[in-house]
Amino acid sequence: MSNPEDGRTADERSAATSREVDVERDSDVPISTQIYWQLAYQIDSGRLQPGERLLPVRELGAALRVNPNTIRAVYRRLADAGYVSSRHGAGTHVSDRPPEKRGAEALAGIVAEMIRRAAQAGFGPDEVAAAAFAAASERKRPGAKVQVLFAECTNADAGYDAQRLGDAFTDLIDVEGALLDDLPERLDRFHYDLVATTTFHADEAQALVHGRLQVVAMLVGPGYLELVHEIAGLKPGSRVGLVCASARGAENMAETLAMSGTTGVELLSATMEADLEIDLIDRTADVILLSREAFANGLDRRFDRPERVRRWSYEFDPAGLELVRRAIEHVAATRRREAVSAPA
Repeated sequence: MSNPEDGRTADERSAATSREVDVERDSDVPISTQIYWQLAYQIDSGRLQPGERLLPVRELGAALRVNPNTIRAVYRRLADAGYVSSRHGAGTHVSDRPPEKRGAEALAGIVAEMIRRAAQAGFGPDEVAAAAFAAASERKRPGAKVQVLFAECTNADAGYDAQRLGDAFTDLIDVEGALLDDLPERLDRFHYDLVATTTFHADEAQALVHGRLQVVAMLVGPGYLELVHEIAGLKPGSRVGLVCASARGAENMAETLAMSGTTGVELLSATMEADLEIDLIDRTADVILLSREAFANGLDRRFDRPERVRRWSYEFDPAGLELVRRAIEHVAATRRREAVSAPA
């Protein structure tokens, strides 16, 4: 298998990528963890593609001057995490469907900027890693403010809405955004007092949280409901295009329309990278709904007849914000009672 972009086989590309792994022998981070992190990142970021072969254990061990048993342990850890698969005589290859890590490139940019700024201030990578670990450990315990996790089906909406909640309750909460699918993992790793989402995802969030925390289902403003009713009122046989950053997001858009009573309307879904599906939507759709993330990436300019394009986004209804306020106040009051009743 060769790559038309550089003329190298998959094995040649993966060998070259694997040789980019390096170890810091004076680091506090164990060598096996250093190697695991780097290989996992190369898979997450697409530098190692599904099916590509990693260097043989002894070859990578010799290149890094590391005991082969350490490399074997790293490969086993990668296999346990779903990144690679190994067969006797065939070597270790990147899994056909490695675990999906959303936003790997965005995270890499955040880390690079953090390291750059730390270096300007005279701090080394180990000091940055230690500070990040300590900060993460602190997040496993209750903070001074109420800790809120806002869950949505796309990163753009989760981040945007978390920021809006933070602005609305600046002195009362610390808030983060998260994908709905990530809720169980986030609750396992960090402390939160509340989970918030929109009414459209309330049942799903409740199931994922599984009774561990209160879930506040927030109402959305009338503008969004008017858009949903517009689609529900289209004549039978109309076509509606749904474009979102992820297949999951497009599915949620379709589910919301179905719950609203939309019948007799054909829904055409596409992710932002699906050129063929987007072209079909452009040619045939009567109305085109674009997620916030799709608008942020300029997809609205891709369609002819822009009067068909609608923004699939919402504002919080004041009643939704009031629900959050009451939940925040309840958490704060519970903390005060527990503090008073705690033994001296």
